[in-house]
Amino acid sequence: MTATQPNGRHTQDAFMQLGPYLRPEQSDGQRYFFDCLEVCLNLKHEPELREFWGWWLELTPCDSGFAMKSEFGLFSKEGIWEAATPPAKHQSALGASRQQFLGRLEALLTKWQMQLVQTPASPASQPDIQASVEPA
Repeated sequence: MTATQPNGRHTQDAFMQLGPYLRPEQSDGQRYFFDCLEVCLNLKHEPELREFWGWWLELTPCDSGFAMKSEFGLFSKEGIWEAATPPAKHQSALGASRQQFLGRLEALLTKWQMQLVQTPASPASQPDIQASVEPA
């Protein structure tokens, strides 16, 4: 499959259309950072002091399309992602939201004639990446 990567601005605009996940301030033409704050742990706190279970995903351009690294973890009140295994009661929701996002991402890359390649993640990551994602 021949990769036909669009230019940087078009790529970022298209990634923004996938959902509320792209963090433009943490992305550039060589790295795209996505995250999802799925489960709030402390709703009673002020918004800037809340923590969340969620996931993040980094895309970097490679020969066949984009290499992907994705992990589950805790988004701290300091605004830092920490790789960690979420409690069992949240794993289904977290896995489902990431799978939905990956479906939209893979559809976009297929339209661009590109592939999504999984790269190794930390041991805290859950192994529920779709089988259609090729290992590096």
